[in-house]
Amino acid sequence: MIKKLSLTTASAIWKIDDVKVSLWHKREISDDHMKSKILEYKQILKIKSYRLDNTPLCRMFDYFGGMSFVEIGFNAFRDDFVEMFRYFSIRYTEHWFYLDEKILSKEVGIAHVFETMLENDEIEITYNFMHILSDLKERRLLNDVLEDEFSSFWIAKISEKINVSEGLGEIASRIGFVRTTKYATKVGLEALNIYLRIFAEGFTKRRERISQRQMWNLIFDPTTDLYRSGTADMIFTKLLKDAVSEEFAFQYDKFPAENHKELNINKDIWIIYAKHGPSLYFNKVDFSVIESPSLRLEVKWYLKHRLSFKKNIKDRFITEIAPALNMLTKDNPRIKFMADLDEIDVKKLHNNLEKMMYEDNGIKVGTTRVMNTFSRLKVFNEYLMSEHRDENIKSPRPHINHFKSYVFVNPKKYTQNTLIVPNEIIVKLEPHVKELNPSYKLIYKIFSETGLRTKEVLFLEENCIESSRYEGLKQLKYLPHKILSAKKRKGVPSYHKIMITETLADEIVAFAKETEKLRRACALPYIFLVKRQGYKPNMINMNYYISMINKLIEMYDIRSSEGELWNFTNRQYRKTLAVTLIENGATIEELAYWLGHLNRNTAATYYAEVRAKKLEEMNTEFFKKQFDLLIDHEQLEEFTEEERRLLYMDFRLEQRRVEFGYCMKKLADGGCNNRSSLYNCINCKMLCTGKRYLPYWKEFLKEQQTIVDTLIHIYNENQITNYENFKEYQKEMNLLAGYKNIVNKIEESEVK
Repeated sequence: MIKKLSLTTASAIWKIDDVKVSLWHKREISDDHMKSKILEYKQILKIKSYRLDNTPLCRMFDYFGGMSFVEIGFNAFRDDFVEMFRYFSIRYTEHWFYLDEKILSKEVGIAHVFETMLENDEIEITYNFMHILSDLKERRLLNDVLEDEFSSFWIAKISEKINVSEGLGEIASRIGFVRTTKYATKVGLEALNIYLRIFAEGFTKRRERISQRQMWNLIFDPTTDLYRSGTADMIFTKLLKDAVSEEFAFQYDKFPAENHKELNINKDIWIIYAKHGPSLYFNKVDFSVIESPSLRLEVKWYLKHRLSFKKNIKDRFITEIAPALNMLTKDNPRIKFMADLDEIDVKKLHNNLEKMMYEDNGIKVGTTRVMNTFSRLKVFNEYLMSEHRDENIKSPRPHINHFKSYVFVNPKKYTQNTLIVPNEIIVKLEPHVKELNPSYKLIYKIFSETGLRTKEVLFLEENCIESSRYEGLKQLKYLPHKILSAKKRKGVPSYHKIMITETLADEIVAFAKETEKLRRACALPYIFLVKRQGYKPNMINMNYYISMINKLIEMYDIRSSEGELWNFTNRQYRKTLAVTLIENGATIEELAYWLGHLNRNTAATYYAEVRAKKLEEMNTEFFKKQFDLLIDHEQLEEFTEEERRLLYMDFRLEQRRVEFGYCMKKLADGGCNNRSSLYNCINCKMLCTGKRYLPYWKEFLKEQQTIVDTLIHIYNENQITNYENFKEYQKEMNLLAGYKNIVNKIEESEVK
């Protein structure tokens, strides 16, 4: 039943099938005509004629207008209207898919459905569909209809991808990352779980370390930057994390155990793994950097032998010898195997390497690299000559190892020594250490108090603190990883213990309690574990710790006494602590025990450095400042630290004074062989003088020049021409040269 109930100036209330609807009212349009149009609209929806031709539907929209069209259809004929809206939602979704469109908003637009619904060649409808449902109650129903049809369509597309284990990046770029992950769960959790497991297992088959980030990037297109932490569907995210965690747990044991399978002579890339706390470290060995295929094959055989016995996967053998091997084959194309090398080839390689390193990096760094390269090549060549070479190697056996003839003397002089942290740096830095996060603050304190190596601190275990019999002190127990294998060979206990303050011990225990849950989750004993949002647990990054310390140094402009910005490294505190111990009377044996050295020789090098450091403190500049004397470096070279201290005391007590200076002759060498007079000191290398004596030396020089000039005048008057060989002339000239030398040295020091 359709009946008009009431009338106002511009609108009328109609009752349509027991539903009250407010419609527009025009005086020239009769109620019967309006009623017939409503019935016609109802008939269109009922018989679904719009599926064949939407022209009648468009005429209804044109007649009633947008608001009344929706008001009548949605409120009076809701079921039929919703069914009609669903039909055009499907049409819109399919049409939108083939247009290769992309969704830019959170919701699919209802306005686009109405555009599809009223698109007609005969009737052109211009209307702002964005606001067509603004006054409609329960309009969410239409949103749900559109979302239902849109999601059903794309769930089917996603299901096709999942069934054939293809990535979802193309779909995600069309409908968005959030929708894709949400729709994927609608395919079925069991199917989705299998799909994710297949992708996860693919990492293991490729011997590639899995991670959540790489898993997201594999399933979705990493170039579009679709993935952002926390934006994916929660169920999808959980299933993906579970798949990654289980697969990584499998890889954690499988990859290191199967390193030997990776040592395949037929492959140019080997990927070697090792456990590092809860994570896996890997080394990608790329043999393709060696240009000669035959040399490359020989290197593979050697490295297979090398890695079969070496647990350290961070082997730089390839990167160190590849440039050298390429140089050899470039300079001499006839070289196919190491057996083809002769003395000239190796000599030329040595010259080329030194030239290249000098030009690129400077002589000290370059010399170290040349030494390392030749050392590697010597060992490599030795393997090819030895009985240990694999019987499957078909290349000729070298008979001479030409690299053995190159011996590099004092190689330690070419390496950069670790600096001691000066007191002024420590004083400036320590007030700002509190700005670091708690874990880094604790690491800083451990480094500064114990002098442990980086790995020893990083792998401290939950039970690392033990009591001691001394008040205010406790014991820190750790594994000295650098010498662990050597300790085992000698039958020495693996763990090493040192004393630390009770305050530091309490801080370590407190921190260990904070990371207890993480240790239990990882089933590992290490206290320095960290877990970031979206990442699996890992060890604290020591490189980042060093960068944070240097960032503080840069931020607060902490400079050395020379005015240079200090560069902090993790070994500096170990060296600083060693020097402090020596300066406070520690013996070599005590130092070796504290620093965890297996023998006293390593600790002895620290003693040698400290002695050299103390010796340098009493250098020529020291004596110049103390006594205003000119002392050459060569004069002090033969004096030990103790002898320099005695020399300083003799100078202070005036026991070495001669006229216009001091004598540096060692007492152990006996007294002066010449008579003690100014004349005999002038050309003596043991004489030390200074600027306060300069006026006297100038006067002596002037007088001596007069004597020489007078002597020459007398020779000339007596027509004597060969006087250069006369002893009296030579004696006076030597004295003149001595005066000139002293005056020049003093004047030059004044300029400096």
